[in-house]
Amino acid sequence: MRLREGRVGRSRYYTHRVAPTPARTSAELHECRQCCSFCDRVVHPSGCIASGCQYLYLYDDEDTGRRYMGCMNKVFRGEIDQELFEQAERTRHGFGGVKMTGFPLPQCRASVERAYDGYSEAFDCVNPEFFRKPQPEDVDEAFDLRDGL
Repeated sequence: MRLREGRVGRSRYYTHRVAPTPARTSAELHECRQCCSFCDRVVHPSGCIASGCQYLYLYDDEDTGRRYMGCMNKVFRGEIDQELFEQAERTRHGFGGVKMTGFPLPQCRASVERAYDGYSEAFDCVNPEFFRKPQPEDVDEAFDLRDGL
């Protein structure tokens, strides 16, 4: 391979795996992109209902007349249409998981979902630590700028 001036010693291929970096924000804490599987931590709202979670809230939208539910603790940020949720729960697969954005509480039913399944070495997990339950001390608080602005 010919190299142009100023690019001495560089190759267009990696010679080894890139070392993992610690999570800087809580968003990075809940997703892993170190292999081709692309894993995300999810929380199952059906578990919130089953456990009677005190942080699950419901509100009625006056404009549409629809009822939505969400998490006051922001374990997940999305608000879910309750009627659609109940319809999905009646199917064989259920509603499924919602991407986690906060730290799960002990009663939260959480799991890790893989976006892609593959059978080559590129899909082998290189970060098995990702499968343990996250703790608040896993985030680098010095990087959190919310209170500093």
